[in-house]
Amino acid sequence: MQNDGLTVFDFDGTLIRVNSFFETTKRFVSMLAKRGRLGSLIRIGFLYAMRKCRIISHLVFKKRVTELFEGTLSEREKRYLCQSVFDENLNDLVHKEFVDSENCLVSTAAPFSYISRIAFGRQVPVICSLHPDPHLPDKGNFGDGKVTNLKAYLQVDNLRIHTLFTDSLSDDAALIDISERVFLVDQGQVERAK
Repeated sequence: MQNDGLTVFDFDGTLIRVNSFFETTKRFVSMLAKRGRLGSLIRIGFLYAMRKCRIISHLVFKKRVTELFEGTLSEREKRYLCQSVFDENLNDLVHKEFVDSENCLVSTAAPFSYISRIAFGRQVPVICSLHPDPHLPDKGNFGDGKVTNLKAYLQVDNLRIHTLFTDSLSDDAALIDISERVFLVDQGQVERAK
């Protein structure tokens, strides 16, 4: 992948209209309830309570929930669950830009366990939280961590993004700072912000 003319797409709230971790986890919990998997439900509830009390970080919470996801469902169920969240919440305007972009990638705080099971409609690199690639130094891939991981992935010290699509001027401020053009996605509408 080349650094010149790079377009970066955020995922949650941008390519899709929802928070994928929340939506996929909600559906996962529903599947567990329907199957009577009380032990797994109690574990997720306990983890959620620990997160709300700030005993564990959001990243640790995400890691533990996705470990349960990996160990509980079949591969077919995992793919169906993740793909259905994508398909049902797709932002068509942004997805068209995504499909038409020649040199692009997705950078998201969504967890690898969920995002790696999505067919985006084209082959594209995805940098996400809890990515197994040891060369990506920031496991959360959030805020400044997105820039750190992009530099590591592209193996560059100075990174310049041609175009960025995001739903958050604050969460993606570090990416915005190194982007020539920025498009803000708000309730399905796309407006140039820079």
